[in-house]
Amino acid sequence: MTGITTQSGTNLFRQKMQAGQLALGTFVFSPDPCHTEIIGMAGFDVAVIDLEHAPMEIPDVINHIRAANAVGMSCWARIRDPQPQDIGRLLDQGVQGIVLPHFGLNVEKTKAVLDSFRYAPGGTRGTCTGVRAVSYGLDDFKTYSTTSDEEVMAIGLIEDASVVENIEAVLGNCGLDAILPGGPGDLATSMGLHGQGNHPRVLEAIKKVVSAAKQVQGLKVGVYLTDPQTASQWIDLGVDFFLCSIDYRIMANAYKKLRNDLTSQ
Repeated sequence: MTGITTQSGTNLFRQKMQAGQLALGTFVFSPDPCHTEIIGMAGFDVAVIDLEHAPMEIPDVINHIRAANAVGMSCWARIRDPQPQDIGRLLDQGVQGIVLPHFGLNVEKTKAVLDSFRYAPGGTRGTCTGVRAVSYGLDDFKTYSTTSDEEVMAIGLIEDASVVENIEAVLGNCGLDAILPGGPGDLATSMGLHGQGNHPRVLEAIKKVVSAAKQVQGLKVGVYLTDPQTASQWIDLGVDFFLCSIDYRIMANAYKKLRNDLTSQ
């Protein structure tokens, strides 16, 4: 056996949550895999490679997956418009979780998308025994398929006020592995509160999603943070993971602080 199956088949992020430990991740917008490498070296549990807003495609994701594997970190991808064939291609490269934007808006499409995460008979994922996730055919595919079906994660982003209003019904039979309410991005925008992630109405919507998710057996729930000082309120509600900011935003704030510190002498 080669090392790839162990690295890309075992979802360390998922295992940490199942052990009752708080898991941490961040979004990566840069095509440079050094960013993912640094995030892993800093002790984070997952890098979420962004294909919705960032200037990246699947070849860029592969480099990030390799970097994540090298530092023992899980790797997810957030995609634009979820399509079964795109999900299969990403999983074939070794992505361990896929974040689905605007989850809950289209029920019919959702079922086809979620079925594509797993192989038959439990799903409809296409089969190729020579892809990277199976060490290009060097590993046993039967073992890989079983592990992948157990470890892969479908993460739904709740980004629309209309979905929040009906969140209990949306989550009642959602088929997801984890849920993540939006914040200062699309969720706030859908409420007419552009960029106001800390507005009381937005926070109340996030709490409603978290509370509903905690009632669904086996469903993990996370929260997106831009300010780590606000984490305690969500920990008290029992969240399983945090996705903390964006690599570019973190870099921008660090450089701004550095510049201010240098000029305040």
